[in-house]
Amino acid sequence: MQHRFYEMDGTRFVVVFTNGAGGRSPAEQTELTFTRLKYELERSDSRIENIMRITFFMKGREVWKPVREYRQRVFGSGIRPTSSSIFVNRFLPEEALVEVEATAIVGNKAIAKQAVEFDPPRMYLKALVAGKSVFLSGTGGDGKTAEEQAESCFKTMDAYLNELGGAMRDVRRIAIYLKPLEAVDSVSRVLHRVFANSQPYWEVVPADGFAQEDMLLEIEGTAVLAKKQLCPNSQEKTITRHCEVQGNKAIFSSGGEVDH
Repeated sequence: MQHRFYEMDGTRFVVVFTNGAGGRSPAEQTELTFTRLKYELERSDSRIENIMRITFFMKGREVWKPVREYRQRVFGSGIRPTSSSIFVNRFLPEEALVEVEATAIVGNKAIAKQAVEFDPPRMYLKALVAGKSVFLSGTGGDGKTAEEQAESCFKTMDAYLNELGGAMRDVRRIAIYLKPLEAVDSVSRVLHRVFANSQPYWEVVPADGFAQEDMLLEIEGTAVLAKKQLCPNSQEKTITRHCEVQGNKAIFSSGGEVDH
């Protein structure tokens, strides 16, 4: 398992990678992935409810159903992490069917988070905010080419940030999951046009598919706002969620929600 620590706007984050290697089915591997995730977060002085973003990498669409079901069991329909779902054909180790990359706030106390919902709400959020740090869910775009879809993704990202009183200049990190790698040059040109006056860290990650089959890419963003601002279509709560390990399984249950 891998860990990476970084600091943003005075808040320390940890990025944890876990997979389900060793499980005999997609469901077993999903459960094993989350059990390992809980363990690794606790080793890093964090916990499940401190996750701001979780990206799922899955080998085949048959893995998607158990991942969605287990995600719902762990996070419920309240304030949950932003997320992305990426299909890949190869893993290391090869027997793995699912892997997650989770970014969480370091610390063992409950934190206040602001969820920016769609209207009507969906399984995933537009954005999740803690303090002035904003984590945007992965988004796809309209268009027939990767360049057109990238342009559309960044317009959507800009609209989400505007809801929070922010702008594209506030973006600190961009992750682009890209299916046609030959399009990396055209997509990077779009990125440089969008961020002509700022220089966020960005990376391109190869992908083999997405939730919608016509998607050629999916883009995640992380930003730091100039000031904290609640938007009308949001909720802010402190979430308590309990997790008990029984053998090699993590059993999750919801706790109370305290409105702020």
